[in-house]
Amino acid sequence: MTNLSGHAAVLMVDDDADVLDTTAHMLATRGFRVFTAPDQESALRVCREQEGRIDALIADLSLPGDSRGDLARAVSTEYPAMHVIYISGIPRHVALAQGLVRPDAPYLEKPAQPDVLASVLQSLLSENVGAPAPATWWDE
Repeated sequence: MTNLSGHAAVLMVDDDADVLDTTAHMLATRGFRVFTAPDQESALRVCREQEGRIDALIADLSLPGDSRGDLARAVSTEYPAMHVIYISGIPRHVALAQGLVRPDAPYLEKPAQPDVLASVLQSLLSENVGAPAPATWWDE
């Protein structure tokens, strides 16, 4: 997954074009290769086009047509080594209560601070270079 001689690749998915563009730019200026998608279908297409070369998915939990976190489930099933980070306007306690995320899932509430997001990404990717991502809660 992560190419140690290059930059980590991330896929940012958000239906808000301003959030998508701003976050993608912020990550690119910090050295990440960034792919973007405005919805679940586009995100899955990018994943397939990149054939497993994406290290992390940054997913909004309130995408139109994806109110139960189906994108993260689909990506984790098809690409088990890809890490998932959630950024959402939905408060964490609500997402937990509705079973949308695991208690240990990386979760940032919008607006996410650029340095915090970059730090979370770097931490996840550096801890697990060469190792598969943790099991997802729906596999347990």
